[in-house]
Amino acid sequence: MNHSDNRTTALSAAPMDHGSDRSGHIGIRIGGWLASSTPYLAPLAAVGGLLTVLAFAISGPDITATMSTQLNDGSWTQPDTWAALLLQTGATAVGIFALVVAGYVAYGMAGLPALAPGLLGGMAAMDYRCGFLGGLIAGLIAGSVTMLLQRITVPPRLHAMTTMVIGPLVSTVVTTAVVYAFVGPQITSLSDWLSHELPPLTWGSSIVCGLVLGLMVSSDIGGTISKAAIGFAATGLETAPNSLNFTIMATVVAAGMVPPLALSLATVVRGSLFTPAERTYGKTAWLFGAAFVPEGAIPFAVADPLRVIPASTAGGAVAGAVTMTFGSSLTVPYGGVFAAGHLGNPLVFVAAVAFGVFVTTGLVLVLKSLRRTAPAASTARVATGTPKKAVAAGRA
Repeated sequence: MNHSDNRTTALSAAPMDHGSDRSGHIGIRIGGWLASSTPYLAPLAAVGGLLTVLAFAISGPDITATMSTQLNDGSWTQPDTWAALLLQTGATAVGIFALVVAGYVAYGMAGLPALAPGLLGGMAAMDYRCGFLGGLIAGLIAGSVTMLLQRITVPPRLHAMTTMVIGPLVSTVVTTAVVYAFVGPQITSLSDWLSHELPPLTWGSSIVCGLVLGLMVSSDIGGTISKAAIGFAATGLETAPNSLNFTIMATVVAAGMVPPLALSLATVVRGSLFTPAERTYGKTAWLFGAAFVPEGAIPFAVADPLRVIPASTAGGAVAGAVTMTFGSSLTVPYGGVFAAGHLGNPLVFVAAVAFGVFVTTGLVLVLKSLRRTAPAASTARVATGTPKKAVAAGRA
């Protein structure tokens, strides 16, 4: 094989295949690809969370409301200006998760030719504010289309052109077409429907209202559905600042704090059920929960969506129901524990978060205990360079 063939092979290799069983069916391989994601996604999440927490520590949660003014008109000798910079940078890190998840998943599935289609598909998902689930779908589409195209036999002289130009072009068109024509509009329609149904819901049962709001906030972990609930609560504060809307805001914040806090706790309680990278990230993920940044759970959710998302949703729904039923209140739409000065009936709020964390932690540990393979085996080579034979032994 000549140097050109070597370069083409390297381009088309799937980097994350060492995190999955190549002999298994596509479902097993996808699970392996996703399970290998934490070492790549966690640094971005950790940086974004730490920047947000530092901003709140410097200037308090109220910096959220004055961030734009501080960046445009503030003095760089003032702490508030630097806090605004940290907060804006942290928000940017969180905001590009759909793009990063899509690019990572596509690249992990089909190598470098899938990277551009994945990134562009992720940008399309960002246009619809689809969150990490939209990015995950875009990445899976881009990776799958690229893998199918790689199975097509082409003349040797056209192989490099097909790998580097034609394949990515076709995959990009297919991926963005699916996102723009189907995925994005469907998620937007669901969000609009939920937003329309939320106001009447507040007039009925407090428990049902809390369950629905908590479920929404924790369902797609910072995506369109989550933001619909947060936006609904924040709009209520602006248009009608009354006790009901203060309780709705507390309900949304309590539920949104649950996933990062619970998953961080789960890595401590049963670390053997998580990869080394997940355990390391868990040491900082709780900061997201403390600051009411649900996106802190995204690295866990991408690695194991079928277990993490249901567990997070259940805990968020419980936290929402407790808060709404027993009547805590919050007068600002941000900050988490950093907004304690704006919190009414804090014992109820703390109890609601604790109940939600307990439910999510317990459920995710139960669900992870039911799987047949050890998680550390699927990502050991990514994080530590463990030889392939050791990985195979771990699966056995």
